[in-house]
Amino acid sequence: MLNEETIRKISGNLKEPAWMLDKRIESFEIFNNMKMPSFKYGIGIYVNVSELNFNEIDFDKKDKLFINAPNNVEILKFEDAFEKYEDLLRDNFMTKCVLANEDKFSSLHGAFFNDGILIRITENSENKTPIEINLDIVAKSRIDHILIIAEKNSKAKIIDTSMSDTNGNVTGFRNQIVEIIVEENAKVEYISIQNFGKNVYNFSRKRARVERDGFMQWIDCCIGGKFTQSLIKTFLNGENAESKSLGVIYGDKSQCFDINSETIHTASRSRSDMLTRIVLNENSKAVYRGLIKVNPKAVKCEGYQKDDTILLSDQAEADAVPNLQIENNDVKCTHGATISQIDDAKLFYMMSRGIDEKSAKKIIVEGFFDPIMLKIEDDSLKTEIQKNISERLGVVE
Repeated sequence: MLNEETIRKISGNLKEPAWMLDKRIESFEIFNNMKMPSFKYGIGIYVNVSELNFNEIDFDKKDKLFINAPNNVEILKFEDAFEKYEDLLRDNFMTKCVLANEDKFSSLHGAFFNDGILIRITENSENKTPIEINLDIVAKSRIDHILIIAEKNSKAKIIDTSMSDTNGNVTGFRNQIVEIIVEENAKVEYISIQNFGKNVYNFSRKRARVERDGFMQWIDCCIGGKFTQSLIKTFLNGENAESKSLGVIYGDKSQCFDINSETIHTASRSRSDMLTRIVLNENSKAVYRGLIKVNPKAVKCEGYQKDDTILLSDQAEADAVPNLQIENNDVKCTHGATISQIDDAKLFYMMSRGIDEKSAKKIIVEGFFDPIMLKIEDDSLKTEIQKNISERLGVVE
């Protein structure tokens, strides 16, 4: 139940200090006073989440979470981090990257998150072995928080894999927030792969704050779930800060995706690059929203934004809303979007060479995703994603 009693129970189980409980109750007040978002982004551009019922959220957590990390990376559950790094949590938890009053789902998260992880990447360390976070959803509901502090001159890669019963036997709700603080000259790569079953509502908010000479790369792969809202926002707060945000989305049946990628240039000489590739089959739908914002005093910035979508069926639907907000004239920024179907000439050529139609579409889809998939250095992860898409295209290898 979404009430103060549940909040106090969760807070007690996590052994939280009084300030965190106060923060939860404040978030709950914001949640109660906020209207449900409309999910409408223009004339005829919308997604439908009318079947979502907050009263069905169950906090009986039984999920399986596995974390592997190099020795110079410190990983603590929030209940342990409160004892060792209370000030670090107080200063960075939902204060600098995402706020409870940002939207109704953020306020819900701030009030009821029932699992938290602090990852501290120590100063001057370089981790060649990735940090692995593997989640297998068993419970009906999960609201979890990941806070990552990449200290000065550090370098790390995080691979976050989330899945559930892909046969659709688990009806669930997942609300995740990832906050990453990239300090001076630190470099972080965050790869997230979501392959939930067809009855899971997934709301993901990923935020990063990048300081001087820092680098942040997101690779967001969404191929599962009934409804997925994936919001990624990066604040380039220091000079020469850089970010890349890459997305792979594949949908079929009646899957629905609400994808949003934003970069806020608050410092001069910062650079951003956003590329999303979407393939939709059968009755699936996707809305892509992108934003590059350059503040008035952030001069000599560079930004690039592109979304490309391929529709494999006449019933699939896609909308793109790329946007630029440039508040000074000393920048280089471009944006664009394309929505198309598979080129019949290319398909005919491949079939004339003895390749059946399903295999030909598979090859075209793989080539379409290649510019992003090549960035995933883990061959097993890449193979698993490609295998999943191939099977859903009706190609068994």
